[in-house]
Amino acid sequence: MRPLGFKTRLWLGHVAVLAAMLTLAAVGADWALRRAVLGRIIDDAVLWLASTEAAALQADPTQPVRVHEMAPGAGPPSFARLDKFVQITDLDGRVVARSTTLGTSRLPTPPGMLERAREGETVFGTVSDFGEEPIRMVLLPATVGATRYAIQVAMSLDDAYAVLHTGRWLVFSMSIVILGGIGFTSARLARRALQPIDRVVTRARRIGEANLADRLPHPGTQDEIGRLVETLNDMLSRLERSFEVQRRFTADAAHELRSPLSRLRAELEVTLRRRREVGDYEETLHSCLDEVERVQSLIEELLALARIDARQEPERPEPVPIGDIVAAAVAAVRPKALRRSIDVTIDRPADLLVTTAPVAAQVALANILDNAVKFSPFGGQVRITVTAGREEAVITVSDCGPGVAPEEAAQLFERFYRGKASRSAGAPGVGLGLAISRALVEGQGGRISVDMCSDAGATFSVRLPRA
Repeated sequence: MRPLGFKTRLWLGHVAVLAAMLTLAAVGADWALRRAVLGRIIDDAVLWLASTEAAALQADPTQPVRVHEMAPGAGPPSFARLDKFVQITDLDGRVVARSTTLGTSRLPTPPGMLERAREGETVFGTVSDFGEEPIRMVLLPATVGATRYAIQVAMSLDDAYAVLHTGRWLVFSMSIVILGGIGFTSARLARRALQPIDRVVTRARRIGEANLADRLPHPGTQDEIGRLVETLNDMLSRLERSFEVQRRFTADAAHELRSPLSRLRAELEVTLRRRREVGDYEETLHSCLDEVERVQSLIEELLALARIDARQEPERPEPVPIGDIVAAAVAAVRPKALRRSIDVTIDRPADLLVTTAPVAAQVALANILDNAVKFSPFGGQVRITVTAGREEAVITVSDCGPGVAPEEAAQLFERFYRGKASRSAGAPGVGLGLAISRALVEGQGGRISVDMCSDAGATFSVRLPRA
């Protein structure tokens, strides 16, 4: 069985709650109407007439016991007596007097009601088959002289039941009309309220890798649906940027791999066109070896990035002295610095503990130091400073190279991006070192940034969480 849709379930739930509320309201209305008709109208009417008869008997106890009826022609009609039956009995159930409305009939005197009347209790009861009609009856004990009597007053319930029946049908028909009207309205409102979601779903199904620039239609409101659409559009923007980075990364990787392979193939083809001296072959092999090493270095960096992206680094963050990270990174670039006569100085306070993966932090810092050494002039200086913040430890690396143009700072950490200074100086590299550093540092909960971009050099900052 196919599950119901959200719109249908929402409508059914609304209708079910409304039906339950209307049912409770109908039951309550029927109870209130029944209590008003039977209790306040019927019971009050028969009790008032029984009390009136008792008062009339007690006012003149020397007279014979009788029902005080209006004499014909003595006054206006007595509406209080026209539709009521009055009967006076002793407490043994023998009829003493009765009204002319009873004719030759007599009101029933159930033994249970007489027993309660003997105890001085006013008793109400309902008889369902008196003269083919249901009646409501009261039995009121009264003492006339030295004798105790029971005054019975009864009234037909046909009209009362007709009122109750009409009231029930009225409440039922009103409930059906209300339920149908609100059910129809809620269905229209649910359809209208969910139309923006339907449009979003329709547009979302059309968005694929080829048209990630498309966005979901905004309903123009700042309600829950509007915020949902804004969130989804922000997600699409991030996905678009990610796909763009991936496409650019793929293209750049193919280009960087194709260039050395093309040079390698060209050198081999030129060398094999004719026979050459042994020295020429050795020179060609050395050149080919350099290209192979460059390709191998590029592939290793690509594999490192792939492992980082796939979160396959097995190393776990742990408290590490920041001095050990700096020392290991400096040791990794020391040979290159010595070849270029670069002075690498370290200015740091007392050792701090940071929470990071040691090898990942060392590789990230070593890549930054390698760039600083690479772009600093011969005999230049690279300065490393460690400062302590409240929640972070900051490693600052400053060089005296050509610097970074301010407009390039935002792209500096992108994969395969090489700045103007790198391209103009013909420095080796493919533009993956800083991208690897950023991925490693951010994977440890840290941050990396360029703090100074000028002709006098560049300053990079690595921020790691303190232990």
